[in-house]
Amino acid sequence: MPRSKYTALEKLTILEEFKQANTSYAAFAKAFNIGAKSLKRWQTRYERDGIEGLEEARQNNHYSKELKLTAVLAYLAGEGTLEELTIKFGLHSHTQLRNWISRYNRDKTVTVSPSRKQVPTMSRKTTFEERIEIVEYVTKDKHSYSEAAEHFQVSYQQARMWVRKAEANGYPALMDNRGHRKQRDELTENEQLKLEIRQLKVQLKEKEIIEKFAKKLQELQHKG
Repeated sequence: MPRSKYTALEKLTILEEFKQANTSYAAFAKAFNIGAKSLKRWQTRYERDGIEGLEEARQNNHYSKELKLTAVLAYLAGEGTLEELTIKFGLHSHTQLRNWISRYNRDKTVTVSPSRKQVPTMSRKTTFEERIEIVEYVTKDKHSYSEAAEHFQVSYQQARMWVRKAEANGYPALMDNRGHRKQRDELTENEQLKLEIRQLKVQLKEKEIIEKFAKKLQELQHKG
């Protein structure tokens, strides 16, 4: 019988192995004794939200009344399926959206989720160095996007966007877009090299953690 609970790091390790396996969801899921739908859901959440998307929700996430209403109306207008809109609006599961739709159809209203902490929703101007610090706070120190947003007083969307940009195109991608390509090219060769080395150190640390955990996970599976 498949396990019902996995830690975020366990899920990440399994996703890394799936990436290397070059096989179907069904075949890989069967080998690891997990549900194929669960595997696909983990991958979707990781691609959208990084490591935070793999964490089990320990408390209600805060969603504004405006976001809830926008998501509900988008579904009622036929702008996407429950799954598609869940990804688009950054929700933890499509069950949340389904519940909001039911409540809206019943009462024509949706309420704000209770939460002990509310993540900043307004964007603010940041320096290039601040963006790198925010990215490393998430990737190196293993904090969530929400924690980064609260710590640095930026929006969740900003934190997520900068991490994704850095992962795709390196730290130079975090430079102010107003400069476009010209501003990136103004970096000296030495400055670009320092940025690459700085990011590589973070990536190597993350890779080392994943490899160590993968080894332990395999040992436990062999013992079982």
